[in-house]
Amino acid sequence: MTTPTVLVTGASGVVGSALLRELADTEVISLTHHKPVTGQQLRGDVTRPWLGLHPSDYRSLAARVDVVVHCAASVNFTASRTHLHNVNVRGTGHILRFAEDADARLVHGSTAFIARAGRGSLLDAYAASKATGETLVRTSGLPHAIARLSTIIGDSCTGETARLQAFHHLVGSALVGQLPFLPCAPGTRIDFVPQDTAAVALAALVRSEHLQGDYWITAGDAAVPMTRLLDLCGEAAVAHHSGAHDVGDLGVRLFGTRLLEPDVFERVITSVLDRAEPTAAPSVGRLAAEFMTAFTDTEPFPTSIGTLPGGPDPITSNGLENALRHTLDHLLTLPEGTWELT
Repeated sequence: MTTPTVLVTGASGVVGSALLRELADTEVISLTHHKPVTGQQLRGDVTRPWLGLHPSDYRSLAARVDVVVHCAASVNFTASRTHLHNVNVRGTGHILRFAEDADARLVHGSTAFIARAGRGSLLDAYAASKATGETLVRTSGLPHAIARLSTIIGDSCTGETARLQAFHHLVGSALVGQLPFLPCAPGTRIDFVPQDTAAVALAALVRSEHLQGDYWITAGDAAVPMTRLLDLCGEAAVAHHSGAHDVGDLGVRLFGTRLLEPDVFERVITSVLDRAEPTAAPSVGRLAAEFMTAFTDTEPFPTSIGTLPGGPDPITSNGLENALRHTLDHLLTLPEGTWELT
């Protein structure tokens, strides 16, 4: 079997940049919009016909590509529905047209949070746009695999990430003491996957022509309880400021974010915040509350991790916690102003 030539969209993003490293032994062409990447690349725009390329460049590219990995997306949960539709729906339509012209298989990057849409979460509009994109893929008649990605954290060994996303801002605010309270039902688990694990899973989908359908790039039952996640935040924050390796329970309690039942948070905390500054921009607490709606009172996601030929090993709770520690340590190296709402 010959090695395929792969087109990667969104190659400068969190998942795309990790995927480029994982496909280092493969001929990869990156379609970039703003930020340049290493290796072969073309500047384009998935929201435009011909992917924003000159028609001759488009035809030349289509003649070379065997597999398309579509990672380009807007993951800005507060963006307008028009913007989300333009990038996540119209952009997917243009990629499908290219895949048809190239006679290429598509690996489509989607989100696991489609399964939790319609709960009044900050993620709802984003998830709805990705669901529509999935529908376009399924009804296209083209060979495809859909990767339903969880929240993506930093590299499992270094904690580094190409771009900060909503989850990073949530835990970053907790790390620097800007999130004193968080609405969360007892037993809530937070599903996330290190970026390099996600990249290995996507690379497996690229290399295995027979893999078709939906794949869940999620932690599943290994998802970390929110109480444990906040304990890890407290331990990392105290260790960072004290230089200690072993942190006592007292320090964790003093620095930790406190969990409140969602209805208590809504009735008491948000009413105080809204009365204090009724015309102000949303507080970090309010944004965190809307984000947490996608996690509270939910069943674990299914997961395909550990089942993909050539893919990553099954995720364990201990492995996931260790990866999170690296992300927390990396976030603590960033300026505290990183977490200020603007």
